[in-house]
Amino acid sequence: MFHGVRACAALFARRPQEIVRVYVEERRKGQFAELLAWCGRERKGFQIVAADNLARLTGATHHEGIAILARQLRRRTLAELLREIGAGGATGPLVYLDGVQNPHNLGSILRTAAHFGAGGVLGATGAMPPLSPAAVRVAEGAAELVPVCDLETPAADFARLRQAGYRVVATSSRRGDPLFAARLPERPVFVLGAEGAGVSEAIDALASLRVRIPGTGAVESLNVSVACGILLGEAWRRRQAPG
Repeated sequence: MFHGVRACAALFARRPQEIVRVYVEERRKGQFAELLAWCGRERKGFQIVAADNLARLTGATHHEGIAILARQLRRRTLAELLREIGAGGATGPLVYLDGVQNPHNLGSILRTAAHFGAGGVLGATGAMPPLSPAAVRVAEGAAELVPVCDLETPAADFARLRQAGYRVVATSSRRGDPLFAARLPERPVFVLGAEGAGVSEAIDALASLRVRIPGTGAVESLNVSVACGILLGEAWRRRQAPG
């Protein structure tokens, strides 16, 4: 049961064939008139509901007056992602989440990844947060745009990424080259670890470069989604720089 204005608009735009039923508050009827008309044509159920009913249906108070029952978002395999990269359909850096568990952080990272043109968000199978309705709402539509990819065997899969021209850039709050002076690879895979634990030793050993985000040192570390924004923003800035 997906909810949120931008999340539902993106779902309708990208995969309408996977919609089962639509629930909307009276105040959103005009905004989603095209969706409701489509439901009528395609014989998909829709219902005008009160805010409290929508909260019960979604299990959330931040539903924003719209919810869509639809098939779950499908994660990609690495083979699928590499085919998309080879065809020019996925460009920009990749992000690997190493132990990040919070679905809201995943949603924020997807939103940031879409803004800065990242090619995908990766993680070990079973170790990444689910693409839950809450994560999708926080992503503000980006969950429909940015591929999320499970790696069955991260060490072997990173070797395949290296063959495709990618280099692993591990991040840390305590060690590594200062980000803004570091020589980033043309195709980076930014590895972000869980807050507290950081990047695991197994993944850190695969890194071609280690970077840290310089700051005052007044706090132990940045929120992982904030750190992701700084990394991808710096990579974007360099890609746009003349010459």
